[in-house]
Amino acid sequence: MNLIEGTYLAVEKPLLYIHIFSGFLSLSIAYLLLFIKKGNKLHKKLGIIYVYGMTTIFLTALPMSLLGEVNVFLFVVAIFSFYLAFSGFRQGRSRQGAKDKIDKALSYFILFAALGLFFLAITLFLSHDTMWITATLFGTISLVFGIKDQLRFRSTEKPNYFDRTNLHLILMLSATIATTTAFWVTIDFFSEDWLNWVSPNFVLVPVIIYFSRREKLKKNQLQ
Repeated sequence: MNLIEGTYLAVEKPLLYIHIFSGFLSLSIAYLLLFIKKGNKLHKKLGIIYVYGMTTIFLTALPMSLLGEVNVFLFVVAIFSFYLAFSGFRQGRSRQGAKDKIDKALSYFILFAALGLFFLAITLFLSHDTMWITATLFGTISLVFGIKDQLRFRSTEKPNYFDRTNLHLILMLSATIATTTAFWVTIDFFSEDWLNWVSPNFVLVPVIIYFSRREKLKKNQLQ
């Protein structure tokens, strides 16, 4: 799989270049943020640029997935990636735990993506396409986030600072995995497509676990 190679409609070319530039910008900032002190002005400014970049990726991916040969997988993964980045941004900005109408809309948004991914997984499985593994994995992750959002909305307890920052980190780093995956699949390192889509998780999920445990440790030290 290579995003550059192939035949494109005239309108797809500019969208593709904007998509690639935004992806490169977002990916660079995502890894830079790992080494910048959390919460300072630089972190916040770069975080906003990252969200703008991820939003641009989302807005360009939607028409690209529907123009020419329809790519349902690209469509639902674009929704998945956008949810992670924007929800993570909302968690970082809202001291009340991001429970506004827009946050609830995002929750239904990701649940819709989960259903789409599961439907896609069934379709791919029946056609003997191993990408059903990827669709199932992303669908499961989407469903878990969506359900956790719904449970969080029903909670009347004010969120603890470290719980909120922990969720912010998990969402943002998950969005980083999604962005890394989009880059990784263009290299086509493995012969199996599903492995190219899933393999970044093997490296980056431990990073999420590390930062999550660090936030929980900070919380326990203050109790």
